[in-house]
Amino acid sequence: MSLEVAMFGGFVLRHNGEPLKLERNNVTRSMQVLQMLLFHGEEGVPKDVLMDQLFGYEDGVTNPANNLKVTISNLRRILKQVGLEDTTVIFKAGSYYLITSEEITVDSFQFHQQAELALAVQGEERVELLEAACNLYNGDFLPHLAGCDWAMVAAVHYKEEYAACVHALCEELRQRQDWQQMLRVSTRASGLCPQEDWDILRIQSLLAMQRYQEAKEVYEETSNRMLDEFGVKPSERLNECMRQLETVLPSSKASLEQLQEVLKEEDVSRGAYYCPFPSFIDTYRTVSRMLERSGQSAYLMMCWITDKQGHRIEQRSQVAQVMPQVGEAIHSALRRGDIYTRAEDDRFLILLMGINRENCSIVIQRIDECYTELRRGSRGPAVTLHYKMAPVGDMSPQQWKSGSVNWG
Repeated sequence: MSLEVAMFGGFVLRHNGEPLKLERNNVTRSMQVLQMLLFHGEEGVPKDVLMDQLFGYEDGVTNPANNLKVTISNLRRILKQVGLEDTTVIFKAGSYYLITSEEITVDSFQFHQQAELALAVQGEERVELLEAACNLYNGDFLPHLAGCDWAMVAAVHYKEEYAACVHALCEELRQRQDWQQMLRVSTRASGLCPQEDWDILRIQSLLAMQRYQEAKEVYEETSNRMLDEFGVKPSERLNECMRQLETVLPSSKASLEQLQEVLKEEDVSRGAYYCPFPSFIDTYRTVSRMLERSGQSAYLMMCWITDKQGHRIEQRSQVAQVMPQVGEAIHSALRRGDIYTRAEDDRFLILLMGINRENCSIVIQRIDECYTELRRGSRGPAVTLHYKMAPVGDMSPQQWKSGSVNWG
């Protein structure tokens, strides 16, 4: 009998491998108490600390001690309702404790222990231990509680530990010249915690593998994100990457044949062409201009996921588990002349060339069929695929057509 607690990327409590449906969301007072008790473990949480965290910033709470008793009572009831008969909350010597006969594992504790071990070890096993630590980190610590002091402090601590592990691992991989693995590690880190450091590591890996066009795309993606989200220009370190790129990209004296060689797609495979979102924007604008003259048609389609009830999936780990399959389905289902990008965590944009509205339904059917095949045997979360489409060049809301497909 075991309780598995996931706190990275959200909060999930599993009993013998099955997720428990506790309350409607993870920010109710009962759920906050449960998360604090699980995090503090055998140490317990003092009564005064709980009252301060739950009611300290609220006006009009005249009796926080009584409100806390009501909250604890609700939590005990919830634990029984979900089948945890041997799990309850007790009060002893001024503190509350979670008491259970179950074996509890918490992902944040496992990560901390693994990270401490990996960072302290030298020698051949260091890389393996660092990889294991990095793989245990699956996103910000309890992001829905970012406004709570205790959760914010823990989140900062774990993010710093994760950053130390990523830097140490990439340095080891750099010495081994394992650029492919270094790219994988830094790309995952960039997805979990977007920041310039990880994108610089991505660019350095791509440069070492002579994948210059991809390195340039990462540079543009990073510099655009920093300008759009933070209003800052690229740092000197990022600009140094660009200078390295300029030394290997063709000079102004390069021949037409040399330029063609650089422009040529490296992996000529079947399926749609994927490009980063900033490049997709440029492509969309270029296609819009071309269509004005050619008279051909093209459609922009958006594909996104929700849970079966149509709600956005809050758990980032669940989104990360599903979206690669959705992306692969889009890539396989579409033609080489079609283009797609991942615009947000849970949605793709697709540019369909030379197609009419009726054929868009065929495209959706092909994506669904590919996703069905990829999902076969998968234990991932049940999702609903939604689609909207509009003719390129006319993005008025009334032009959008929508639909959805449930995946249990």
